[in-house]
Amino acid sequence: MMMNQYDCLNKAQLSFEYLHTNSTTHTFLFGALAELVDNSRDAGATNLDIYTRKDPSLRGGFYLAFLDDGCGMHYDDVFNVIVFGKSGKRHTLDSNQIGQYGNGLKSGAMRISNDFILLTKKDNIGTCLFLSRTFHQEEHITQIMCPMPCFDLITQQPIENTDNEQINGTRTYTYDKTKHELEMYLITKYSPFKTIDDLFKQFNLITSSSGTLIVLYNVKLSDTGEAELNIKTDPYDMLIDSKNRRNLFDDNDDSIPPEYRSFRAYVSILYCEPRMRITIQQRRVITKRLPHTLYKPRQYQFKSTRFKTRSEQEIKKCEQELESLDERIREADSQVHDIQQRLGITYTIDERTRLRKLQIHAADLKDIANRLRTGLLRKKSELNTTKILTFTFGLNIQNRAADGVFVYNCGRLIKMYEKIGQPNKKTLYCRGVIGIVDVPSIVLEPTHNKQSFADEKEYHFLLKNIGEYMRQYWTDTGVEHYIKEFWETYGYRDDQLDRPPSNDSEAIKRRQVAVPMLIQCNKCLKWRRLPYSTNTMPLTQAQLESWQCSNNTDILNNSCLLNEKLEGIPEGELKQKSQEINNQSRVLSRAPSPLTRSSTNNKRISNAEISSTTLNATSKLSTHLSNASSSSSSSTTNSQKRSISTSRSLSTKAKPKKKIKRRIIKTHDTTNDDDDDDDEEEETSLLTTEQTSRSNNQQTSLLDSVTSTNYVQILDDDNDTENIDQSEIITVGPLPPPTIGARVSAMYQGARRPGQVINVNDKRGIFKMRFDEFPSPEFDYSFSYKSSAWSYVGTPPPSTTTRSSIDETNTNENEPLFTIAKKFKALIKFMLPPDWELTREQVTSMNYDDLSRFDVGVFMQSYREKMTKIVEQRKADEAHWRTLAQRLQTEVTELLNLSGKSIPIDCSMEDFEQRIQNYSTQVEKPH
Repeated sequence: MMMNQYDCLNKAQLSFEYLHTNSTTHTFLFGALAELVDNSRDAGATNLDIYTRKDPSLRGGFYLAFLDDGCGMHYDDVFNVIVFGKSGKRHTLDSNQIGQYGNGLKSGAMRISNDFILLTKKDNIGTCLFLSRTFHQEEHITQIMCPMPCFDLITQQPIENTDNEQINGTRTYTYDKTKHELEMYLITKYSPFKTIDDLFKQFNLITSSSGTLIVLYNVKLSDTGEAELNIKTDPYDMLIDSKNRRNLFDDNDDSIPPEYRSFRAYVSILYCEPRMRITIQQRRVITKRLPHTLYKPRQYQFKSTRFKTRSEQEIKKCEQELESLDERIREADSQVHDIQQRLGITYTIDERTRLRKLQIHAADLKDIANRLRTGLLRKKSELNTTKILTFTFGLNIQNRAADGVFVYNCGRLIKMYEKIGQPNKKTLYCRGVIGIVDVPSIVLEPTHNKQSFADEKEYHFLLKNIGEYMRQYWTDTGVEHYIKEFWETYGYRDDQLDRPPSNDSEAIKRRQVAVPMLIQCNKCLKWRRLPYSTNTMPLTQAQLESWQCSNNTDILNNSCLLNEKLEGIPEGELKQKSQEINNQSRVLSRAPSPLTRSSTNNKRISNAEISSTTLNATSKLSTHLSNASSSSSSSTTNSQKRSISTSRSLSTKAKPKKKIKRRIIKTHDTTNDDDDDDDEEEETSLLTTEQTSRSNNQQTSLLDSVTSTNYVQILDDDNDTENIDQSEIITVGPLPPPTIGARVSAMYQGARRPGQVINVNDKRGIFKMRFDEFPSPEFDYSFSYKSSAWSYVGTPPPSTTTRSSIDETNTNENEPLFTIAKKFKALIKFMLPPDWELTREQVTSMNYDDLSRFDVGVFMQSYREKMTKIVEQRKADEAHWRTLAQRLQTEVTELLNLSGKSIPIDCSMEDFEQRIQNYSTQVEKPH
């Protein structure tokens, strides 16, 4: 066919080669697919179905479809689709829509395939847009031609109108029979739908009142001739093989997060707050809210005035528009003045009409300019305002290797698993930490492919600050003091940091207990937290897909009518510390062990490496004790020398430089100091409690208690308490060995939990306890007698050893504290709400540490809410019964009045009761 045959078609004023050039912006295939998902979200769709259909006639053997129930489009909106770079989605900076460039559909679709066809429905009018590279190549066309027929979906006939008629207020669609026939000929020739009936079958798939269907076909192939999207390996997913990731990863590498391979996994985290039901290959995607999938989440407020690039760009753009508008206003005023001067006083009707139109046009331009000038002043005033971002951090105990920072823009994922805050990949420092931040567009502008940010300098400034807050979070959690034991608790039993955790039943249960499941209702799309129960089986995929609020075992959240209630995330604060402390923390986390270091690069830190970090602090202790004791034996001296030589490799790195403050801390009553000042570093050391010499046995026992690998301080930092380093602790005397049946509390799964001793092994110096919260045997845990991770509930039994005078003094000083704690427990039990997380028995068994961590504010707030709810419910019940009583009184009064027994309608309830009693007495009297 000759070129002039297509002159009647709508033209995008771009060359054909631009379709390929535009698609190359998407280096990540899932990023191109996400562009089409974004369009459905911006259209307000509740349901999005992504599926494939086999078609051997197409390249790749299938086509890919996106079907949503969004707002749909009129002919005018579809016409704007082929105008590259035009978008009406984001008129203001505070808009929550993602699209802003008017390019995502074309670039994303052309990255995945060579051709696409769009069918949209709105107000029973169907519009079809056909954009095909195959068509242009076959017909040797250099300009982009886009057939775009329009139909009445009720009659399935093309809309026939004139130039003066409009379709529901949209752009006039002028019907041209020749044009329409040519459009349908091209669509049936170059699309998968070979007849008009096939085309209308696709329109019929849009079952809602409005919606859009996009079909991508002739998909791109890899070098091996296979489609880039792998739909064969998993029938319910779309995968990317390593050969289509430019060999960045190995398919057999388990450490690679699934979001890089699986489109289902990528879509599940694509949005900060998913509110759309997405189905891939006939199976619903189980979406996630990342902050609520992490262990011990904490958020920090970051404030900065540096992010100005986007605001400056907006101001510059607004100034250019205002300058152009002022020129148009001057031109309009000139035309008005010219007509007034030339015509004089007398006007004809046509002249008056023309003058009036010009005056109205000038007034409209001035109104637009005034609004634009007001907006410009507001933007300039906001240029230097402080931008506030929220950083959220948490530990990924489900997959420690999948850590890093997730950066969202307007709720849409831009960057994932950005590695920051870690010295290198071989350390446990900040390992397993996930960071999340949602950046508004006024702070950072995303690139066209939505895979990075336009201003790299400001983006790296953001990452630098996220790294600082991540290190603060790592310190706040206190995990660094028992890092190996922490990860072993959740199934990470080897030294390979990039390996997944153990899948034995005990480890799985511990991970489930630590982070209960957050699930989205399939009906109302509200999020609910599922309470964990040891007797409940994990939900299957089918149950997760169809789960509704009515399936919730929590009676307070088992209805779609109830509001969404999610627990708040604790807030933290960045504490300015010296670089020396940060470096020391990294050294303690990555200290090598010459006994266990492997020749391979993938080997991680072992138990020996953790324990060796304590020797540096204890080497000075052993030297001090050696000088103070005049009767020390040679065996003790040799032991001290071995300790010094073993820790010599670390002593130069961890040597304190400031004057040492000294204090005594008991192993069974360890306390926390106040928070450090922002610009001051506090270092503590050990002080012996006696000035005289001690026996050799006492020195050896004291040294062993400090250097033991079990003697690592384990703290929960929910109240922002300072973590005490192991070098600060000295044992004035060990706790008495527990007996079977003794009540103790111990650190377990990141929190101190009460329980009972069930087994004692004096020979090995260990005991086993069973926790009250986990009464099943698989959660039993053993502790050493010397470990500081446990303590007695209440007053410990008397020890066989003689207490020093310091102990007696402290015991006497603690007597008032015991009385206060007892009264505090009684008050808590008296005010305990019915559904509080603690029982009365658990409150009774709380020790001083538990009471110090008890959040009184949250408790009183819950108590206040429950009491208010009870009072309001009783008021409502009282009003309900009063209404029923009044209605009953009225009905009885009417019946008695009909029977001839007069009762005033407006009589009081007391008078009514008295009259009824009198009538009853008269009826009961014998006649």
